[in-house]
Amino acid sequence: MPKIWEDYEPRESQITLSSKIQELLQGSGVLLAEAGTGVGKSLSYLLPAALYSLESGSTVVVSTETKALQDQLLFKDIPLLEKILNQKIKAERALGASNYICKRKWKIAEDTGNFGTEMISQIDNFQEWLSETQTGIKTEYNGYASSEFWSKVTREADNCLGKSCKNFSHSYYFLEKEKWKKANILIVNHYLLASHIAGDFRILPNFDKIIIDEAHNFPEIVGRSFRSEITYDYISKQLSFLYSKENKQSLIQKMGSPENLVDALDEAKESLIKLYSRISSELGLNLYGSVRIKKPLLLDKGDFEISLARIVNLFIDKSTKYSKESENNLEKEIALGLETGISRFRGLIDFFAELRNRKNENLVYWSEPPNFKEKDKFLKLCSEPINVDEIIAEIFIPKMESVIFTSATISSPKGDFNYFEDQIGFKQVERLELDSPFNFQKQSLLFIPKNIEDPSNEERYLEDIFVWIKFLIELTEGNTFVLFTSNKSLKKIHEKLDKESNYPIISQLSQGAIQAKQLYLETDHAVLLGVSSFWQGIDIKGDRLKSVIITKLPFQVPSEPVLETKIEKMKEKNINAFAKVQLPRAGLLLKQGYGRLIRSISDTGIVSILDPRIYTKSYGKTLLQTLPKGVLPETDPRVLLDKYNNLPKI
Repeated sequence: MPKIWEDYEPRESQITLSSKIQELLQGSGVLLAEAGTGVGKSLSYLLPAALYSLESGSTVVVSTETKALQDQLLFKDIPLLEKILNQKIKAERALGASNYICKRKWKIAEDTGNFGTEMISQIDNFQEWLSETQTGIKTEYNGYASSEFWSKVTREADNCLGKSCKNFSHSYYFLEKEKWKKANILIVNHYLLASHIAGDFRILPNFDKIIIDEAHNFPEIVGRSFRSEITYDYISKQLSFLYSKENKQSLIQKMGSPENLVDALDEAKESLIKLYSRISSELGLNLYGSVRIKKPLLLDKGDFEISLARIVNLFIDKSTKYSKESENNLEKEIALGLETGISRFRGLIDFFAELRNRKNENLVYWSEPPNFKEKDKFLKLCSEPINVDEIIAEIFIPKMESVIFTSATISSPKGDFNYFEDQIGFKQVERLELDSPFNFQKQSLLFIPKNIEDPSNEERYLEDIFVWIKFLIELTEGNTFVLFTSNKSLKKIHEKLDKESNYPIISQLSQGAIQAKQLYLETDHAVLLGVSSFWQGIDIKGDRLKSVIITKLPFQVPSEPVLETKIEKMKEKNINAFAKVQLPRAGLLLKQGYGRLIRSISDTGIVSILDPRIYTKSYGKTLLQTLPKGVLPETDPRVLLDKYNNLPKI
């Protein structure tokens, strides 16, 4: 083995995990496996997955949350596995439909010149890339393209001719789907897997063996995939796509502008304005965050829904005259446009009818501020199911023969799996907990100063933590992640550090997550300020990262609409929602944040928690139990300095 894998070292925990996964894949059942950092989860599951697939001819799906892990699996772990097995493994990465160029839509945009003024100077570059690309995946295009442009040329699941399209045999998307069917290991992300579940299991090829890595966030992502988000701008664009005097390619004009349809579309546009005026009147001005809609709304008494229903009925009547199977391209486009319009408008009718009547107790509704970057003037309206656990337990798991959920953080602060089991709604599971092989007591220090104001006094709290952040940055000469739970706090600390720190300060909010990480890696002695995406899934080894500063305990905001509803329902049943949901979730995130620091046997450094509630609240001791065993918090900065200078040079 060392000849193939230079830094190979046998790990008992890795062998244990791999053996258990092999057992599950060859049989059936659900496994919850927590494997601490350094166990080597990816090879633990890739080896039995590859062996099972090669022997059975069946595809094993591996789902991850982050692209970074997908890249690691595809470009590092699977090539290594091929050397170990001395055998080719067919591995493919599946992406959602909107990642691929649609040749039909591109041809329409090209013929009409409907690119958007912002793209005129870029089209030659795009065409050159399109003539060379083998995959048609938009993220592989290195030039500039606006979001508006991508919407005009990328595939839409409900706006596709499928086998009736003349491009079908050489469609980027459908060619990729053929590769997915032949894969030994098909790598997807949680969002695509959740969309597959929400789409009645029609997106991905048939499979019944799945490994879900980075599983701690999977239930939340499933909930988002069943979420509806409706904006005035979205509806307006749908109506304009069907009919607009300025758009000669609109569906109605392709049909010869029949008067009854033109009148129906004009009526719907007028009704839409009245509807959103009523929404603004009933819900009020909301500029700062999500606000739950707790009761049925009067709105326009259903007038907009009636106008959409009229269009749907007219479309159904017209659809008998057109066929997607026709040899005539115009007729195909009209047939598809009618089908798409019927589907989308029915969805809008259902959404607004439920918003008014509120008969489905499993749905939470809320509003969000307008997206002024997109020039929206009205509130965004959202809904999401509360009981995601029922979707996973009653729809997803019964479709599978073997499901392996694995992560470095599945267990709760109390050391059990109850929190995650509640999230997936399934108790008939096998459980496996494997500690990290890293020596956290020797490799890391935990610093939790006491003299900090409670976060409830925000101004004083931020002043206090700034002093400690600056001290810690200077102690490790940069090489620091500072993790925040809110954009507002990050911005305020960023402003002060820009003025008072001599080290390069990089903000996720200024750069974006991917660019911020890359810039951090390229910059000596840098400090990266990050929010949610930097608490987990970021893997930086060596001296580039010597300090992780957790500014605040990562409790979810209790007014977040879905959580707020869950808390209320738990209270009705005399269940302690804080102990059952909020505390375990914060514990998992805290463990994830700590896990950013030690990524190899040679890493050393400091994790700091700048939240006095660890000491002042009864739950503080419970949260400390989530951190590596045997690592005791230091409170004295002078002792910390001495211990840091004496960390081993491994």
